[in-house]
Amino acid sequence: MFRALFSRPELLTFFTMSVLFFICIHGFDAFMAPYMVRLGIEPQTIGMIMGASGLASLCIRFPLSVISDVMKNRKVFMQFALLLPVIAWPLAWMFPAALTFWLAKLACGIAAASWVLYNIIFIRYFRRDDAPAAVALLALAGPIGVFISNAICGAVALWLGSTQAFFVPAIAGCLALLLSLRVREEEDSHKAPHLKACIDSAKRQLADRSIWFIGLLATVVILVPFATRDTLTPIYAQQLGAKAGTLAVLSNIHLLFYGVAVALCSSVFYQRLGLVNTALVGIGLQIISSIFVPLTSNMWLIYLWQGLAGFSFGMAFAVFMSLSVVNTSEHEQTTRMGLFQTIYSCGMFFGPVLMGVLLQHVNVYAGYWVIGGLCLIAGVLTPLAAKRVQQRQLPPAARKASGMLSQDAVK
Repeated sequence: MFRALFSRPELLTFFTMSVLFFICIHGFDAFMAPYMVRLGIEPQTIGMIMGASGLASLCIRFPLSVISDVMKNRKVFMQFALLLPVIAWPLAWMFPAALTFWLAKLACGIAAASWVLYNIIFIRYFRRDDAPAAVALLALAGPIGVFISNAICGAVALWLGSTQAFFVPAIAGCLALLLSLRVREEEDSHKAPHLKACIDSAKRQLADRSIWFIGLLATVVILVPFATRDTLTPIYAQQLGAKAGTLAVLSNIHLLFYGVAVALCSSVFYQRLGLVNTALVGIGLQIISSIFVPLTSNMWLIYLWQGLAGFSFGMAFAVFMSLSVVNTSEHEQTTRMGLFQTIYSCGMFFGPVLMGVLLQHVNVYAGYWVIGGLCLIAGVLTPLAAKRVQQRQLPPAARKASGMLSQDAVK
C-alpha cells in the first residue's frame, strides 16, 4: 500500500495537472497523420513531422534533468515547457502547413521532455521504497489524458472541423499552467549540488550499462504505439473508410486498455508475475497485436487488436519505467530518469519516421511486420536487462538510502 508524504488534495492536484499535460502534448495525435494525408503531404514527410516530438525529447530530456538538479526548481522548467505548445497550436491553426505542423510537434516534444521532472516530483511525494510503484501510478496520467483529448478532439473535428481541434491541446496547456501554481515541491534538506557534481553524476549514469540496456529495450516497446497507434493504424483505418469519430474510438481503445494494464501492474502483475515475466507477457502480446492488424479489413477485429496492443504496451512499458529507478540513490534519480527517457525517445522519433519511409517505398503491411520482429528481439533480451539492474552496485550509504529491491522483486 502507498504511504504518501503529502496530502491527498496535493496528490490529486499534481495528478490532474499531469493529465492536462498529456492532453496538451498528445491531444491531436490520433487525427494528425490522416489529416496530413488529406492535405496531400507525402508519407515520408508525415513520418518526419510525427517524429518531431521524439527528436526534441531526445535532445533535451537528459540535459534538462541535469540542469534542474543544479537549480533545484523543477516547476519553472515545467511551466516554460507548457508555454510552447500553447503558442504553437494556434499558430498551426492560422497557417496549416507541413512547417507549422512540424513546429507544433517539436513544441510538444520539448514539453514532453519535462515529463522526467513530473516523475521525480511525484516520487518525492511517497516514501523511498515506493518509488517504482509511484512511477507506475503516475503513468496512468498518460492514457487518461490522451483518452480525454481523443474524445474531445474527435467531437470538435467531427462537428467543427479538424483545424478547430488544434485549440484543445492549447487550452489544456493553459489549465495545466494554472494548476502548476498550486503544486508544492518537497523541501530538500540538502544544498543544491554544484554543476560539477551533477556532471559527475551524469557521467556515472552514462557509463552505467544497465540503464542503456533498459532504455534501448524501452525504445523498442515505445516505438510500437508511436509507429502503429499514431501513424500506421489511423492511416490504414482511413483507407478502410474510417472517419474522425472512428479514429477517436480506435485510439481510445488503445489508451483504455493501456491504462487498465498500468493500473494492474503495481497491484497485481508485479506481485504475481514479477517484473520480468510481466514485461515478457506484454512484449509477447505486442507481437501478436502488431502482426494481426494488417491481416484484416474488419474494423471490429482491428478494435480487438488495438485493445490488445494497448494492454500489452502498458504491461511492458510500466516494467521498464519501474526498472529505471531501481537501485538508484535519491540524489541521482532525476539524472538517471532523464537519461532513460532520453534513450527511449529514440523510439518516439524513429518509429514514425521508419513507418513513413516504409509507407512511401514499400507498403503498410511491411511496417507492422518490422514492428513484430523488433518486439521479438526485445523479448529475448529483457531477462538479461533485468539481471543487469539486479546486479548494479552502489556505494554502501547510497545503497541503504535508495531502498534496493530484493531479487524476488525484480524476477
